[in-house]
Amino acid sequence: MLREYYQLGTTGWGTPFLLVPEATTVDAHTRLQLGKAKAEDVVLSHHSPMGVRFHYLKGLSGEAERLRRIRDGKPGSPCTEKHLSFNTEFTERPICTASIQYQRLKIDQLQKAQLPEKEYQAQLAEVLGKECLCTGLSNSAAVTYNTTLVKNQESITICPGPNIAFFNREASLQEMCDHIYGRADILEGVDRPHMFINELRLYIAYLQEQMQQCTGDKMAKQLDVFRENLLKGITYYRQLHHSEVIAGEGFGQMLNEAETQIEAIRHTACVTTL
Repeated sequence: MLREYYQLGTTGWGTPFLLVPEATTVDAHTRLQLGKAKAEDVVLSHHSPMGVRFHYLKGLSGEAERLRRIRDGKPGSPCTEKHLSFNTEFTERPICTASIQYQRLKIDQLQKAQLPEKEYQAQLAEVLGKECLCTGLSNSAAVTYNTTLVKNQESITICPGPNIAFFNREASLQEMCDHIYGRADILEGVDRPHMFINELRLYIAYLQEQMQQCTGDKMAKQLDVFRENLLKGITYYRQLHHSEVIAGEGFGQMLNEAETQIEAIRHTACVTTL
């Protein structure tokens, strides 16, 4: 559809190749966790020190290490590589927001600010949520090749797209290519909706999240535009479905369900702030 209807030159696959040892450098344990992952295990996180949202697999050692440091009263990570050292809020020389140095300074600032408890806890959670990616994203390769880990840090982080929830086992490169080109089916009966439906559901989940954080009239108006654009998108998808650009008996019903969800959000949005 993307190549023929939208005239794209090429299309590609990404996340499922994390389950292909010949294609990506992921250690065996992490690959097993990826195969077990369900939709609820892959979250749109705030963990990046760069402030960019990305999907993140919960339950790996990177998360466990971050939470252990918090429990021990020593939040933050040793910043050995400094690839993401961009913050100059407290220092002249940039530091990383996931580092021990930054989190100690930021928490001290929050404690002295005498914020309302709810606001303090929200800002504190944002600070403590940052996770070291320099070592976390590279350690899987180090484990795979049994080589020296960076400064003896062994925790692993991985950031698959939510599509990983539909793939439940390791596959060879041949198997994955056969699946992509329709010569085989490695999903073993898994019902995977059309990619436009999956993307729409991600947007709806994001809208619901933002509605819960709605803080005033300005944000409410921005979210209203967001919601209206989703409804326009559903109208557009219906046109594609009716013209048979998108096939599938269940596609229309899933659009109806998505529309109902969005309308429900409209009726409950920001009621405490408007």
